[in-house]
Amino acid sequence: MLLMASSTINTNIEEEYEDLAYKQRMKASVYYTVLQLCKEAEVNMEIKINKQVAAAIAETTCKQFEHFAADLELFAKHGKRTTINTDDVKLLVRKTPKLLEHLNSIQEENPSKTVNKGKKKTASDKSKKKSTTVDEVMTVEEVDLDPEMDNT
Repeated sequence: MLLMASSTINTNIEEEYEDLAYKQRMKASVYYTVLQLCKEAEVNMEIKINKQVAAAIAETTCKQFEHFAADLELFAKHGKRTTINTDDVKLLVRKTPKLLEHLNSIQEENPSKTVNKGKKKTASDKSKKKSTTVDEVMTVEEVDLDPEMDNT
């Protein structure tokens, strides 16, 4: 009995350690990317950006991503789904008209990514629990948030 409890504790500690390591790698990636963007802005705008400012931007970005993730999860849960779809992302960015317009244009360019488009729901469809397929979910690679950044 004591051996089982010990192995469970060790497994939990290992999972927490892996989760922490993953979060640290993600934050390091965001920080690195922000630094690169700041360096690019320094060259293009002929300004100097303090590294503490870049760190604050990176930290704010990470916190905002956490809020986005929580909101997207709640939107999907509200729709009685376990998968986040493009409608959830559109709902998230609804107060940013240019980004919403950009997402809509991407979705129009890739109509095969949207399943059930134009299909009327029958009574049996309505009774089924809503779910989405992998094909419906827009991947990060498909979303280019700022196409002007590619011109560098």
